Amino acid sequence: MQSFADKINEVINVIKQSELRRKALASKLLHLPNNLQARDALEDSLFLPVKKLELNGKIAGIDSGFVNASLVSAEIVLIRAVATIFKYKNSMLERAYYFPETISMPEPIINSKALQNEDISTNKSLQRLLKEVTLASETIERFKPDVCFLDGSIIPQHADKPRKNSVIKPLYKEVIDAFESLYKKAEDNKCLLLACVEDSRGTRFQEILGLDNNGDGLCNDAILLSYVLKEGQRSFAFHYSKNPEEHPVLKDFKKQYAKKIFAFYLRASDYDLPLRIELLSGSSGCDNALAEIEKAASITYSLSSGHREYSYPAVLVEADLRARLTPEEINAVMDKIYCKLQMHSKFLRRNRRPF
Repeated sequence: MQSFADKINEVINVIKQSELRRKALASKLLHLPNNLQARDALEDSLFLPVKKLELNGKIAGIDSGFVNASLVSAEIVLIRAVATIFKYKNSMLERAYYFPETISMPEPIINSKALQNEDISTNKSLQRLLKEVTLASETIERFKPDVCFLDGSIIPQHADKPRKNSVIKPLYKEVIDAFESLYKKAEDNKCLLLACVEDSRGTRFQEILGLDNNGDGLCNDAILLSYVLKEGQRSFAFHYSKNPEEHPVLKDFKKQYAKKIFAFYLRASDYDLPLRIELLSGSSGCDNALAEIEKAASITYSLSSGHREYSYPAVLVEADLRARLTPEEINAVMDKIYCKLQMHSKFLRRNRRPF
């Protein structure tokens, strides 16, 4: 039987070997021809320079804090969604707005249906998405920002899609409708709609270049590109999916939107991983997708380079800080619920342990 020290050494060796293999894959990437001509890539160059843009006008960021709690007869999701709007003049922050204007207690959302274990997590995620996307639409309508950032992807993820016979399928449809309403709201108000994924697990970039054919899942795009992208560089832009009609989530959207969603990777700091940026083409009123991509890259770079070890749009950092839930807030909400229900509801067995 291996000792604890031997196990630790084994883990270290696995990590070192994986690192060597990733570097070899990155070296292969660097030796690809500059003239790509790859299907689904909007540009011929592997990597492109990004210039910072002088910031003027309003930039919004949407985020939420959430947690769930379980009773025998209900699932409770506590959510606080917040919009931060920064108004810039000559790249100087002139004013900050918040919507809602004051920090509020998290809103409890109750689902009394009997959920399967796999639906509990999906329900929480869909409730959060619905609040965020609805708030984003209201923010665009009320404050008329030039750019609106979503924290996370610009569409729901595969894990957010319930099973065919799930009782929360109507909620999923409601979320899809909310996203499409947001897209239309952005287009009507000529607001560039962007989404920023902090720790992307995507491998679409490698798929386009044929680097992921062995299927061993060596690394995701963000990790691979951290070896080759330099600060102030981005990858070529690409279609979110090569077949929107077959994509598990995009196929649920109207074709007019499914085919206009693009993505690219941007490195805003040498000391942090690249960010995945997604955008809805045409939302800014510009018919040129590449011009929108350049603008999206420049704005994100300008907003994300304030700290050399953590690169993320400042407006989303502020939204996260204001939306974040504290244990005291969660306890206060749950204590009120428990107090009212004490004589009328059954609690989970694990919550009634006397020890």
